Amino acid sequence: MSDSLNLSSEERVFQSQPRFSIMYLLFLKRKIGFIELKELLELTPGNLDHHLKKLEDAGLVKNRRVISWRPLVVVEITTEGSAIFRKYIVKLRSLLEEIPDRLLHDAEKE
Repeated sequence: MSDSLNLSSEERVFQSQPRFSIMYLLFLKRKIGFIELKELLELTPGNLDHHLKKLEDAGLVKNRRVISWRPLVVVEITTEGSAIFRKYIVKLRSLLEEIPDRLLHDAEKE
């Protein structure tokens, strides 16, 4: 097996399913409201806040308050976060390509 499993400390944060999902959505949309993110991922506000704090501490996302007719928190992916997530996805793709086709076909017969 190649060394594609060598993850940086920033990439290890994606091994949590909620954090991977947050980064995936932000990678696609670039920014999203806290409430929409909470509803899409079916997380409690406290749980989502915990995962966002981990991502923010790693410099991958940032929160900002938008004042309109009501206060709104918008979560944005940082430039560094986008680059690190892209690199992580490339590693995952490479790792998955190493799985022999015969193993995938055998699983379909079960």
